[in-house]
Amino acid sequence: MSIFILSCGVFEPELNKVLKEIKEENIFNEYINVKYLPFGLHSNLDKLKSEIVTNLDKIKDNKIILLYGNKCHYKFHDFLKDYDNVITFDDANCIELIIKNKKSIIDEKNLYITSGWVLKFDELNNFINAVDIYDIRQQYGQYENIIIGDAKVFNITDDMIFDLFEKIQVPIEVEDVDINNFKNKIVNAIKKAL
Repeated sequence: MSIFILSCGVFEPELNKVLKEIKEENIFNEYINVKYLPFGLHSNLDKLKSEIVTNLDKIKDNKIILLYGNKCHYKFHDFLKDYDNVITFDDANCIELIIKNKKSIIDEKNLYITSGWVLKFDELNNFINAVDIYDIRQQYGQYENIIIGDAKVFNITDDMIFDLFEKIQVPIEVEDVDINNFKNKIVNAIKKAL
């Protein structure tokens, strides 16, 4: 039996870095397979459920770490109950999984996002069926600030921030985030899988 991580695509930059560190530090000897599902599936709950169940059925002989927040689908516990080989997380969303002590994606009028959101912003908007740039701006216009939790998994450049600002027209701030919070959660999930 091998270990498989089925993950939302938003985690790709952070998870790739963490798994590389885990391998370099020889924390585990097991090979870990990873499959990223498209970021934005949570905007269509039927599609999210279908993609997860289809993939779980394909890899059912493995121990599977399902890297999603437990609130990404309100029926996760219902449709996962028959999969005793699946390890899930108590955290509600990607922000809680990555940013220590952050309990909400929205804080007053601020929207918190991760590095993965920056890389995959266009992918997300394809799933939410944004008609045009004005539709995207309307969806984000309710926020006073967008705060990127930067776990230093890649260099968030001024051009990237400017490009994102051009799309959403909301001020953007970058705050440093310690990747070890996320890494510890992945290490603990792998231990459970073993």
